[in-house]
Amino acid sequence: MSSISNLPYGKILDYWYEKLKGHKHKNKFLLTKFIEAFTFKSISISTNLENEFVPFPIGRKHNLPIKPKIALVIPVHAKSDKDIQDLKNLFTSIDNLEYKPDFVIVIDDESPLTYNIPKHFLTLNNEVNSGPAKARNRGIKIALFNEADIIAFADSDCILDRNWTKQIIFHFQQNQTCGIVSGNTISKDNHWFGTYHNINGTLNGRKFKNSNRLLYGTTANLAITAEVGKKVKFNETFPNAAGEDIEFCFKANKEGFEINYNREMVVFHNYGYTTKIYESLKIFRNQFRKYGNGEKILLELIPEYYAYFNETEEISANKHDC
Repeated sequence: MSSISNLPYGKILDYWYEKLKGHKHKNKFLLTKFIEAFTFKSISISTNLENEFVPFPIGRKHNLPIKPKIALVIPVHAKSDKDIQDLKNLFTSIDNLEYKPDFVIVIDDESPLTYNIPKHFLTLNNEVNSGPAKARNRGIKIALFNEADIIAFADSDCILDRNWTKQIIFHFQQNQTCGIVSGNTISKDNHWFGTYHNINGTLNGRKFKNSNRLLYGTTANLAITAEVGKKVKFNETFPNAAGEDIEFCFKANKEGFEINYNREMVVFHNYGYTTKIYESLKIFRNQFRKYGNGEKILLELIPEYYAYFNETEEISANKHDC
């Protein structure tokens, strides 16, 4: 959800015009950025930019064991053939991980379609569709009950790089003050909008300037220590996957849980774009409409959010061989 939505259109485009000088996709990107900003701003609300930025506390040290127990939590709401295929791809990538999670916890959020789940996964069904925030909180509770040291999150439309869990553990081992780590989320789509998301860093969170500390990471590619899971919960007033991860990370930062970025912690995300340009444009715009609606809730909860956002920069996705 990396968008400079609190700036006027001209300043948004000026920022990217300078940022992409000499880039082969500059003009195409600027046109797409205008569409994104127009769509986002038509939904989002104005905010007070006079709030003060107060630095977050220094990261507290974790006490993870040498061989931590890791749980992977996946919220699922399967409603289309694409969703079913995405789940097959995700489950296959989990089984192909070099370092297998100790638990894979699938929280089905009242999916209208049925799908096959590997027998060695833990599965729970929500009686009513309640959104991914509630599903993740339920997953965290189960992970903690099973004494997981690390709780990782991925979305149902993702494919995990085979070294994903290995990189999660490695990062925590090398960074004692890190409580949350987020990774390099790359578009699986061979489509212009996928390329746009990679340059834009749509699903790569926001990094404080001249620092490896993040304002937030996205739950398509995120891992937390058990201590974070005990102290911080996802806000269940968010109905969709939009803004709830930002609010979660903001609370964690306030508690002194440092959030880092690891570019080798790779996830491939399937946005679902097709060869039909108008269909793909609709998908693109619906995504940023959803983000705009999520931001309305976010700003009600964190009115000072943009004072922090303005101290950060986007993280473009780095290419990686699947």
